[in-house]
Amino acid sequence: MTDTDHSSSAPAPESATPASALASAQAGSERSRSRGPVLAVVLLVLLALVLAGALYYQNRQYRVMRADLQQQHAQSVQLVQETRAQAGQALALIQEQAARLDELKGALDATSAQLQELDQALQMMTDSGSDLLLLNDIDHLVTIAQQQLALGGNVANAIISLEAAQAQLARANRPGLAALQQSINGDLDRLRAVATIDMTALSARVDRLSDLVGTAPLLVPDAAAKHPVDQPAASPAAQASSAHPTPAAAPEGWRAAADEAWQWARDAAGLVSQDLRSLFDVRRVDDAAALLMSPDQALRFREVLKQRAVTAQLALMMRQSRIWRAELDQLSQAIDQRYDMRAESSREALRIARELRDTPIEVALPTVANSLSAIAAARDAAAEEDAQDDGMPGDSGPDLPPAVQSPVAAPAAGSV
Repeated sequence: MTDTDHSSSAPAPESATPASALASAQAGSERSRSRGPVLAVVLLVLLALVLAGALYYQNRQYRVMRADLQQQHAQSVQLVQETRAQAGQALALIQEQAARLDELKGALDATSAQLQELDQALQMMTDSGSDLLLLNDIDHLVTIAQQQLALGGNVANAIISLEAAQAQLARANRPGLAALQQSINGDLDRLRAVATIDMTALSARVDRLSDLVGTAPLLVPDAAAKHPVDQPAASPAAQASSAHPTPAAAPEGWRAAADEAWQWARDAAGLVSQDLRSLFDVRRVDDAAALLMSPDQALRFREVLKQRAVTAQLALMMRQSRIWRAELDQLSQAIDQRYDMRAESSREALRIARELRDTPIEVALPTVANSLSAIAAARDAAAEEDAQDDGMPGDSGPDLPPAVQSPVAAPAAGSV
């Protein structure tokens, strides 16, 4: 019963619900239709506001950009004006420098022209003028060669001076000075044939001699000797062992005892003989004082010999042959008398000292007297020719001495 009632009463509300829903839908549709124009107007207003704002922002950006462009244009105009002013200054400076260069070029051309004129005038005066000018130059060069030979014995510099004089005579090409040129050629040949002394090699040998006299052993041993004469002798036991090697198989019995006794006796005899030999040293010495020097005296003796070597080296540089021979002779005698000739260094020092003593350091150098005489003769001949030319008929004025007649001869005579 209950189930039947519920089933019959349920459909009534379901039928009422569609009617209310339809009414509410119609009302909503009417409201939406009335709101559509309002929304459209609102959207149009918002769009207009957005467009107006965008237009205002764009206009403002344009004004700012225009102001920047105007400022940049003004700066560019100012920079162009400054650059134009600097370019004008640079152009003016370049024009001024060009003007100065033109002036310097003109001055250089004028100087070159004057130099050429002076060169031509000097050439004409040298070629066609008096020979005294040329003789003065040759005399100056030959005098320099003579001074080099007389003062320092420098043959190379003397040859250079004579070669310069010879070249100047060859350029002048004066037939009247052929005799002078032959004299200079002869002096040059004699100077080139001179045997020169190797100063460097001799000085090096003197240094080697000084080192040897400082280290070679004396007859009396001292602390300065670095090279012992004899090697230290081996011990008697070592000598005996080397002379009599140990047999591979030693004998036995009484023979072994006899061999040991014989070996012991031989070793003892060797020790005694060595001690006796060390007590006596037989030498043949010419100077007995050489064996009585103390170590201090030996040191001073070596220093004295080194000073003699230095003196010999100075004599070599100054070409003092007497001092050279005397010092090396003293060194040879001292080495022969006081040094132990059993050492190789002592024998080398003695050999070097004797070879240096026999080496001549003073070579007879030729002179350029022939060239000087030829120059004097040529100057006298040129002076006579000038005097004859000045004393020819037709000259105005009285005869004058050669020193006054020739204006070039006076300085030439003064230079001599």
